[in-house]
Amino acid sequence: MKKSVKILLTVLCLIFVGIFAFSGYKLYSIMHEYKVAENKYNDLSNRFVNSDRKKTESEMSEEDKLANEETSPIDVDFNALREQCADVVGWIYSEDTVINYPMVIAEDNFYYLRRMIDGNYNSSGTLFLDCLNEGDFSSKNTLIYGHNMRDGSMFASIRNYDKQEYYDAHPKLYINTPDGNYRVEVFSAYITDADSDTYTIGFSSDEDYQAYLDKMVSQSAFTSDVKPTSKDRIVTLSTCTYEYADARFVVQGRLVPIN
Repeated sequence: MKKSVKILLTVLCLIFVGIFAFSGYKLYSIMHEYKVAENKYNDLSNRFVNSDRKKTESEMSEEDKLANEETSPIDVDFNALREQCADVVGWIYSEDTVINYPMVIAEDNFYYLRRMIDGNYNSSGTLFLDCLNEGDFSSKNTLIYGHNMRDGSMFASIRNYDKQEYYDAHPKLYINTPDGNYRVEVFSAYITDADSDTYTIGFSSDEDYQAYLDKMVSQSAFTSDVKPTSKDRIVTLSTCTYEYADARFVVQGRLVPIN
């Protein structure tokens, strides 16, 4: 074999080894980030969320049901949590899913995109409200953003709402805030553009708002008995999806105050 050929093969071999090593390092880095985020959010839940209240509707007393005194299945110590991060405005919880996270709001929609609530970089980021929303969920439409993580964390699981059976098993979520708690009655889920009218926050009239709600219901991948009206406030959970460029998957639900 000619010397030049041997040199070429050696160089190619070194390149392949380098690519393999770099790929391994990147994979390790990604998995490490996932684990750091998982541990952080589990720690927050263990420290600031009272799991003793995590009971299903079937476990509620008949007296509570008759009195319509539904309580959130979780209790959050927001005073202590806000000592960790003053930007925290709520906590979202979905039974039998990974969704059990704090929510924040910032001056822009970029700060928490790749940061956890302690400010440290992490690709999982933090669930955050649109900076144009009111932080007390008083907007007609509160937008909540979260990543579609490959390990299934953050808002990856809301992608399952494209199936009727998943909706039937998870027709509601819960949002706790420092000022009150809510049951989120899910009424629609679909794929949309990143700049579609789904992301409208304010409306010029009740008629415009009702037309918007009717359109959102009509786009849903599942059928629901929940029919929101212009008197309701809603939340829109938004995550990336990859059917086409700048596609988003959204889940929308009506806010119902509870204890």
